Amino acid sequence: MSLRYAGESVREHDRVVVTHCNNQCESTCGMLVYVKDNKVVDIKGDPENPNNYGALCCKGSGQFQHIYNPLRLKVPMVRKTLNDEFKRASWDAALDFAAERLLKVKKEYGPEALYIQRTGRSDFCWKEAAARLGKVFGTPNIVGQGPICTESPGVAMHYFFGAKEYGRLTNPSMDWVNSRSLLVAGSNMGANEVITINWVLNAKERGCKVIWVDPRFHPSMAKADIAVRLRPNTDAAFVMAMIHVMLNEGLYNKEFVDQWVHGLDEWRPLIDKMPPERAEKITWVPKETIIRAARVIGNNRPFSVTGTLGTAQTYNSNNVNRCYGALVALTGSIGVPGGGWNWLHNCRPPLSPGTDLKDLPEPKRPILSDKLVNMGDVSAAGLANVISTQKPYPIRAVWWNGNMLAQMPNTHKYAGAFKKNIDIAIHNAFHPNFTYHHAHVAFPITSHFEREGLVHHGNNRLLAWYNQSIEPNWECRNDLDVVVGLAERVLAKEEFEKYFPMETMKERKGNAWIADMVKWTEFFLRQEPMTAGATKKTLDPAATPKGGVMWPVFTEQDAMRFETPEAKLRGKWIMFQEGENYPGSDKRFPTPSGKLEIASSTLRDLGWDYVPQHREGGHTPVSNPKEFANYPVILCTGRIVSSFHEMGHWWPWCDELEPDRFIQVHPLMAQALGIADGDRVIVESERAEIEGFAWVTEETDPRQVWVCCSTDEYQPFVPGLTNRNVSFLIDDIIKDPVYNQPEYKAQLVCVYKKGTDKARAVEIARNLVTDLSPDYGVDTKTELGAYVNGVAEGGAPKFDKKKAKVVYEGKETEPGNLFEHSRSTDLFAGI
Repeated sequence: MSLRYAGESVREHDRVVVTHCNNQCESTCGMLVYVKDNKVVDIKGDPENPNNYGALCCKGSGQFQHIYNPLRLKVPMVRKTLNDEFKRASWDAALDFAAERLLKVKKEYGPEALYIQRTGRSDFCWKEAAARLGKVFGTPNIVGQGPICTESPGVAMHYFFGAKEYGRLTNPSMDWVNSRSLLVAGSNMGANEVITINWVLNAKERGCKVIWVDPRFHPSMAKADIAVRLRPNTDAAFVMAMIHVMLNEGLYNKEFVDQWVHGLDEWRPLIDKMPPERAEKITWVPKETIIRAARVIGNNRPFSVTGTLGTAQTYNSNNVNRCYGALVALTGSIGVPGGGWNWLHNCRPPLSPGTDLKDLPEPKRPILSDKLVNMGDVSAAGLANVISTQKPYPIRAVWWNGNMLAQMPNTHKYAGAFKKNIDIAIHNAFHPNFTYHHAHVAFPITSHFEREGLVHHGNNRLLAWYNQSIEPNWECRNDLDVVVGLAERVLAKEEFEKYFPMETMKERKGNAWIADMVKWTEFFLRQEPMTAGATKKTLDPAATPKGGVMWPVFTEQDAMRFETPEAKLRGKWIMFQEGENYPGSDKRFPTPSGKLEIASSTLRDLGWDYVPQHREGGHTPVSNPKEFANYPVILCTGRIVSSFHEMGHWWPWCDELEPDRFIQVHPLMAQALGIADGDRVIVESERAEIEGFAWVTEETDPRQVWVCCSTDEYQPFVPGLTNRNVSFLIDDIIKDPVYNQPEYKAQLVCVYKKGTDKARAVEIARNLVTDLSPDYGVDTKTELGAYVNGVAEGGAPKFDKKKAKVVYEGKETEPGNLFEHSRSTDLFAGI
């Protein structure tokens, strides 16, 4: 066992609260919070909790500084315009101000002019209740963080498994110890999932062969038996080449494939065209490595695959993740211990988007969405043009939490549109961050130590409970209280009492209700049969077996049951077992064919690929040679261990671990450009530039630079840098067309030492990249994407049926490679 308990607290305390960490990542670590006189004095891991066995990462223990951070927002703040200074307000005054503005927008522009953006950095009830209020208010524009974060892999698997929205994750990470081979794709787990990586290490100790796939050779990859560093967005070509080897050498489970897999024959012609020799040119992975990895997987079953953002935030995400699913299917490793498709950050409850709550009125206007699939969250990234142009209809009000504006691609375009066209921006805030500075009203929100509720963003189909440790600090309240306070003010009395009934309220404070978190959480969980058995009674780590419950659990009895003697968590340990039908279905796999679908007629009918294939992203030397001429280096982004989104950046203990924004540059590129460790470096795209300190390292490829995300120019501990987030560089137009994931992992940039000749640096970098990659091996007739090149000026996208082109405000795009399907999608049909 790699996890270690740090020991009991030596600090004086009068009680210990047994709880869980909430949404600092998705590991759902058990916590012991030591309290004296209503003050937290220490935080330790819970040695009895099977999620972490007492270990905590720096973010877990560092939250002590979040609770008492003097930089937290402490009181409601209000201002009339974004050019005014904020002024302190009472909760009642702030709620009155926000409600008055919302009603004014509704009267002048219609209820659809409000959009609500909810993230996972706060409470489950905030997401559900805000969606509830939005629908009753009349707006369809209730969006979520999924298409900004890492949800597109799960969307791909929705069509592969046929599972209900988020119910496709098969085995828990703890089950990796039963795998004989494991592939991790696009995840620096040692930084993003510090506790979860221990299950990989445990599996390796038991003889499991580990293959790690990533554009960067990071410390996590150092633990692998086979390290695969590939060009971003080329995983599909890599996997197809491995499958080419496995099929030709008979290294697959033919019996399972014949019985349970649909579409291999249809896919075979594309597989035959992707031998390792060709994939090497596309992916930069040596053919010998591809062949070796294929043989390791084929000869070591059961096989499991996992990953996270690296396979999500790319243009070809849907196809990439269907390929990884196919790899598991071909080994027959579905529904068995040690097998499965088990993506991290990818299994929140089915109700989590909040758009399918029962018995709510349907808005009159269609939602503003330019993704192909009609499920999950809508991407707020797609609304930048809508807010800029106010077409096809106006958006004049925004309500969100966290630091979402700083995460939006092409951030300055989004922020500029805010200042120009948003009449009321409401922010549920922890810190005075970038989003706060673009708000009219900000409400101070409690930490999870100051409330109780559901940990709903866990890996492993996991639901867990966090208990309140102390009373709220300063004037902080729960997100749910903001929802209830606004609902009472913007809805008619009968509507409010119908959809926000009095029995769910706890007390009256001033002129606003304080909601009962337990009653609301359990109410929302009951709306979905798969989570109906999850209650505080069955989830509370102080009163039940620790670790939480894996859904589906239809009854409280289900929630208290361990499925197998080996199961470390209660609930449904392994999904899709032979002889079992998927819940609510008469099939093991509830797809149209009743099998795992490599070939998806549903995706084809939506306008996407029938079988997965490699498709170039929107910003590569192949797809956009004009952009490559001026921006010849690939930009890849990711997280660092000390912070999950904004949080650790505001805590000195965490921030001092990685205090400076660094830019990783390979020694070959650094030498050519005259860059040394610690030099100030500029990274620039077509949209903006950022600055950071060079970290010269062989972790990254010579043709690529790597930059961490989630910085913010308002964060307090970065002297001398503007520290704007890397999202300023990211394109908001060309995205994954299936689920609208922006391409955070694959943009084109130039890099140069600050104060040196940019034009000369571009020329040097372009020549170096061209020398290293004279031929990418891409078939430009069939393997480009349905993106548009060269369009960055505003306008909401529409599909011109006569010309079969995407147009922006009447302007034709430059020639692209639009898919030739019988049915194309009019992005705003019926508006």
